[in-house]
Amino acid sequence: YGIVGLAKALELATAEMEERTAHIREVRNYLKERLLENFEDIQFNGDYDGACLYTVLSVSFPPSPKNELLLLSLDIAGVSASGGSACSSGAEKGSHVLEAIGADPARKSIRFSFSHYNTKEEVDFVVEKLKTILPVREAVAV
Repeated sequence: YGIVGLAKALELATAEMEERTAHIREVRNYLKERLLENFEDIQFNGDYDGACLYTVLSVSFPPSPKNELLLLSLDIAGVSASGGSACSSGAEKGSHVLEAIGADPARKSIRFSFSHYNTKEEVDFVVEKLKTILPVREAVAV
């Protein structure tokens, strides 16, 4: 029965994989768009449009005194995010992964992770919380 159970588990795990993957990409791309709309001088770490993990968006914010408390401020606001790269979680020094891809160590990198449970409304919540912490993009007069 073990192999039959394994086959059924695999079937259940992959049944909605394409739809879930598409949804996760959509939510991640929506966060990227909203960040670009609202904040100046942000960068995305890694090969965002190429070979990257679709469940993660690594964002680099410009140097600012508020950056040191950015993760703590997000946590207090109810936003789950991580600093640096997953390979350096909990490390005292900067991420060797971000260093290898040429990320500026003076900038604050935040990693947002996504699942099929996340929504665009949650992205809007994150952006609104970031607006209370970071300087926002100035409106351009037309």
